[in-house]
Amino acid sequence: NVLKVRRAYHNRTGSPVNPENIRQNDLIVVSVTISTTDNSNIENVAITDILPAGFEIENSRLNVERETNVNLVKSVPDYVDIRDDRISFFTTAAGTSKTFTYMVRAVSRGTFKLGPIGADAMYNGQYYSYSGAGKVVIK
Repeated sequence: NVLKVRRAYHNRTGSPVNPENIRQNDLIVVSVTISTTDNSNIENVAITDILPAGFEIENSRLNVERETNVNLVKSVPDYVDIRDDRISFFTTAAGTSKTFTYMVRAVSRGTFKLGPIGADAMYNGQYYSYSGAGKVVIK
């Protein structure tokens, strides 16, 4: 409702990655895009991406960010919260898209549930978006 959040997976060269065909130890660039559908500005939006069990976030605070050829215009969030099982971006959503990126590594073989990515206005429950549930297969 009013917000639109989407998630996409790419390899380090920028090619799209099928989440149902990932190899163990692959490094994947995750791009998260947020915008509003009515060109309004919505402050204090929390975007939360809960990772499937086979992924582990490459913490850019601990590791130097790796070279990638993904040609995405990266936006800077107001705040980023990195946990073991999720990453959250806090920002203001607007009519123009903002794209945030992070990297994950496929660490465990198997088939895992992929939950939807969610965006919620923290102080106004009528603005939200959820997208992209499915599964991840790591071979």
